[in-house]
Amino acid sequence: MALLPYQSSLLIPSLADLALLCQTLAPFLVPGDVVALDGPLGAGKTTLTQNLLRVLGVQEPVNSPTFVLMNEYASDCCPVVHVDLYRLGPERADSLCPELTAIADEGRALLLVEWACYGAFLQELITVQIFLAPDLNESGVESTERQGQERRQLVLSANRPLPEALRRFEVPS
Repeated sequence: MALLPYQSSLLIPSLADLALLCQTLAPFLVPGDVVALDGPLGAGKTTLTQNLLRVLGVQEPVNSPTFVLMNEYASDCCPVVHVDLYRLGPERADSLCPELTAIADEGRALLLVEWACYGAFLQELITVQIFLAPDLNESGVESTERQGQERRQLVLSANRPLPEALRRFEVPS
């Protein structure tokens, strides 16, 4: 995981709140950002991406690129490249290194990478890190009364100050 100086722990109670979070997050993202999306299977990485791209004005359906590896979308602000390294795994993710590095270096697109943890070459490029997980109880497991619900924990890190509006989602210390 990239070491980024600005970090916030958030609790997202529902899919509606995830959509609100994306409304706050979308204007924060700029062309050239490399956004790492990590977390366990089913944590909501693709759902977050779908919501985010909707806010950015993408009209076409946003699908997981698990099998095609990469999708590009035209948004209101810039091209968005959505990548999924899951199928490649840490053993083969480096095969996309030249292409993803070129996209990042060019700086005209927003690059969203699911399972970025598999791409060691990405660590120096990441500007925003989002880690999603099901809402866990004190013992670190998803409690039975929460299973199947939409609550998610999210840790958001960035190379610049985070939007103040995210404070409404912060986990109380």
